[in-house]
Amino acid sequence: MQELSCTWVPGTIDIVRLKIGGRTIELTSTRLARIFGSQALNDLYMRGRAIVRANPQQVQLLT
Repeated sequence: MQELSCTWVPGTIDIVRLKIGGRTIELTSTRLARIFGSQALNDLYMRGRAIVRANPQQVQLLT
């Protein structure tokens, strides 16, 4: 399992920025919810950031 840091992209309402190691990936909140479940979005809405644990298959879906 790998921990990923998620935050909103400033100035957007549905784009999320994920940090994976040294890489940064941007994707829609809908896609994030499809890959990691709705709990990741709940944390983003409540705190403005979230930490999600990703298995190798989920990491592969991000690329």
